Amino acid sequence: MLKKIVSFLNQDISTLTQNNSQKEDISENSINIHNQALSEAKILASIAKTIDNPNFQQSDFKFYLQIKSLFARNKESYQGLETSAELLRLAVKAQSNFLKIEQTELRYRSTKQQEYYEFVLNFLGEKFGDDDNNNDLENNQIVAKKRQENKYSPEEFKQQIRTKLEEIKPTIKTEQGREALEDYTESLEGLAEEKDIGLKLLYLFKKFNLTDFSVLRVISDMVTYLQDKNMQNMKAMQDLVVKNEDVFIKLGRIIGVPKTKETPDTYARLLQYLALSKKHEQTREQFIKLIQVLKPWQGFYRTITDIREQYSANQYNLPEEFTQEIPGLSIYENYQQYINIF
Repeated sequence: MLKKIVSFLNQDISTLTQNNSQKEDISENSINIHNQALSEAKILASIAKTIDNPNFQQSDFKFYLQIKSLFARNKESYQGLETSAELLRLAVKAQSNFLKIEQTELRYRSTKQQEYYEFVLNFLGEKFGDDDNNNDLENNQIVAKKRQENKYSPEEFKQQIRTKLEEIKPTIKTEQGREALEDYTESLEGLAEEKDIGLKLLYLFKKFNLTDFSVLRVISDMVTYLQDKNMQNMKAMQDLVVKNEDVFIKLGRIIGVPKTKETPDTYARLLQYLALSKKHEQTREQFIKLIQVLKPWQGFYRTITDIREQYSANQYNLPEEFTQEIPGLSIYENYQQYINIF
């Protein structure tokens, strides 16, 4: 009996050895690509781990992410409003720059100063005039459109206005006038830091002759008021909108709210988004840093999984690295649904 068992085991081992010898080897190129991606994923996973924060899991912040997702994915009542929401958010955030620009243009009106203002406006018109807005033939409403080509350069803008400023300054008679133009230029440069959105907003304000930037302060005051309130209460948001309807109507066309959506409900959703963005501003910035790490991690992850799917353990001799857990996977799975909304 014992001899039969030993014989059976020997046959089994022999069969296993034979099966392994029949398996194919994975190409060296595939192994190298896999292992390089695994190495990169490990580095990014380590960075992601240091950025990950318990605040990202808090229910209130998750509610903000949910609202952000609805805008980004054109879901339900949020359809077509993402650009409007971002334009309004930035307008409120940069209100001090807009107000400084408005005050300077109203107060300092010499010929050369107005020449400088006109130079800035012409530059903005050249960069944003072709693709700032489209006439929607269906509802005859101005609808904000995202830029299709990256023909705007913050560096180019800063260089040109600085060159023009140095040309204009010697012709300004008073030190106060020269300092005002310097502050004006710094405010423009501050708007230029926000990709192309800040200066595009300035262009839209001027295009539609809305020179009273104090409306942004009114919106900002509402956002501040809501910080300790229940931001999931849409009725409270709508009540604020109705009380300040003229403010939202003034801004609606500039930020591209479609005519069919010019309702208290739409503006309440925009206001809710602004308030949530303000409340979670610091957490949001930290979360964006995490997303910026997870995006390239996702690329390496897909490379790894694609290669592994090509080579099954039944057919190929798998190197040890092919069976290792992919570092950072748990963090990625926590936030995967939010990667494409920022």
